[in-house]
Amino acid sequence: ILWSELQLGLSFTCINIGISSMVVFQVRDGYQVPEASKNPAPVFANASGLKADNFRFWSAQAAPFSGGIPVASLSSSILSGLGRPGTKGGREEPATGYEFPSEYCYLRTKNCPSLAGLGVRSKKIIIKDIHVYALGIYVDVPAAKSALSSFKKKSVDELAKDQSFYNAVVSASNVEKTLRLVISSRLVDQKKFLEALEERLAPRLKQAGQPETLVKFKKQFDGVHFERGLEIAFTCPDNKNLVTKIGGQQKGVITSSALCSSLFDIYLGSDPVSKDAKDTFGRNLAASFHEH
Repeated sequence: ILWSELQLGLSFTCINIGISSMVVFQVRDGYQVPEASKNPAPVFANASGLKADNFRFWSAQAAPFSGGIPVASLSSSILSGLGRPGTKGGREEPATGYEFPSEYCYLRTKNCPSLAGLGVRSKKIIIKDIHVYALGIYVDVPAAKSALSSFKKKSVDELAKDQSFYNAVVSASNVEKTLRLVISSRLVDQKKFLEALEERLAPRLKQAGQPETLVKFKKQFDGVHFERGLEIAFTCPDNKNLVTKIGGQQKGVITSSALCSSLFDIYLGSDPVSKDAKDTFGRNLAASFHEH
């Protein structure tokens, strides 16, 4: 993972303590972050040479749920293992406190894709964990159970560790999927967010012979102001079209199966940006295969 994935917009040279070699990146287990870590105090608030704008705060409110409280296609017993109960009928991501609805509706108004994975994208800077964004992965469970019926004979533990299971979800053409991100750090702006995605999308799209698709993808973010609580949702209803919504507003539809697969592979592939989100997704979807 490269430094370009999260540049904080801070000039470390002005601190004059030679800390650049101490920067370490990692994916944090979002389920064991102590309450004290939610204090958003700046890491270098007293460092000389830093401007106050570097530490500007925004209100931490995610986009409101639409359509009331949905009823998820995953059973309550499976959903109860995701984060903790929210105040609006959804599940709360523990590290950031953001609540995710139990369903995400794009094509339908009921029996929508269900929240199956929950986690946080984090970076470790010196001794401070920076939670970049909270992440929810949604999937059409009945469609997935039908399309991936060949996996039903395996146990939950086996499926959760089987990369071919995740690959099948990513490539399934008739299984609606959504990635819902909620920005949780004031240090993330549009440029840094897109650079991070580009770093992982570019080689995948190049391999698929569609490098120009990345330009269309990034253009959807023109004029978007990033702040804490900003919701970004990527939906692939058929693995052919990627629908992007930012702050609840649809920004574009890009026809590209390579883009759909590449984007979801970032989160469900062999090197996921949030291990928590992938692990919970795999276990919950696998558990649904054994329910009657």
